[in-house]
Amino acid sequence: MAKKVFHIFTTVLLIVLVLIVIIVFICRVRGESPSILGYHIFRVSSDSMEPTLQVGEIILVKKTSSDQIHKNDIITFKGTQGELAGKMITHRVIEEPRIVDGKYYFKTMGDKAGAKHDPEIDESQIEGKYIRSIAFIDKLYTFFLSPVGLISFIALILILFGYEMISLVISYKSLDEKDEDYYAPKNKKPKKKRK
Repeated sequence: MAKKVFHIFTTVLLIVLVLIVIIVFICRVRGESPSILGYHIFRVSSDSMEPTLQVGEIILVKKTSSDQIHKNDIITFKGTQGELAGKMITHRVIEEPRIVDGKYYFKTMGDKAGAKHDPEIDESQIEGKYIRSIAFIDKLYTFFLSPVGLISFIALILILFGYEMISLVISYKSLDEKDEDYYAPKNKKPKKKRK
């Protein structure tokens, strides 16, 4: 029973790890952030939101409709102008959104003392609304980005894959042996009794 539970656990773990690798790879190729069920994970890369968010923190951001974003919310958006162009920015909304022809526009700014106002952004640039920081993922993320972490992750996948392959081979061998025992009497001629 314990062997069967362990087998199910390793199979599920292997599938989850492979899916994570595939999702992250596809997102990176497309130049997007990994997303699962509308949630994105980002890493804070500048001090513009200190003391609220520290450099290196991992944050959870949820895709949110523009009418649900208000003054004082923290949002993540794609910068398109000046030094923010092409970067993912996480800043605070400093005014209620402006609506023009049904389209929402936001003014944002970092929390750091002396921060400048960002160029106004529109709703198409928004990735989502900040939900919370995730401390344990920060540690895992840092570990897996290190050479030792990357090697450990690859080794874990190889070990799980190897275990699954060995289990399959053993299962097929035991099936073959049972099949031979089952069909052997039909294929063999009965021995004549000696008098």
